[in-house]
Amino acid sequence: MAIVKEKPIWTFKIAGSHLTPTKSTASARGKDYIVDEPIQRGGTDLGPMPVEYVFMGLSGCTHVISNKLAVANGISFSDMEISIDVTMDSHGTRLINPIDIPFPDVTVNITASYDGPREGALEVVRKLRHHCAVSKMLQESGSRVTENWVLNGETMGAA
Repeated sequence: MAIVKEKPIWTFKIAGSHLTPTKSTASARGKDYIVDEPIQRGGTDLGPMPVEYVFMGLSGCTHVISNKLAVANGISFSDMEISIDVTMDSHGTRLINPIDIPFPDVTVNITASYDGPREGALEVVRKLRHHCAVSKMLQESGSRVTENWVLNGETMGAA
């Protein structure tokens, strides 16, 4: 596998197309995705809602950045499960009134097993929230993002 030297600042593109009033396609790097609303909101339920994609991105970012931090801190994860609980204020999306913080509370629950020194694992817990771009975006928009870690069966507390 070739090693890619990443640029610190880079750009990327996402494209989207209207299919129906509630369903669209989106593409990134040649991969196509359906974005849709549930049936009870007038959609066809053929894909996640736009806001669900945001938090699927948070899950992926949490996983990738945790593993990068693990390598940097002398540990390795052998498994990781992530679940995310989101509170959404839908006043804005329901056109009731504009809001400042659409996701006031986000709780990321991370359960993982690792090999290596406990101090390295604690560094991952301390640093993740500062390096995951999706988490930073949410934090800077006013969301309270809480990370609950359980590593090798030990509850590490909220970060």
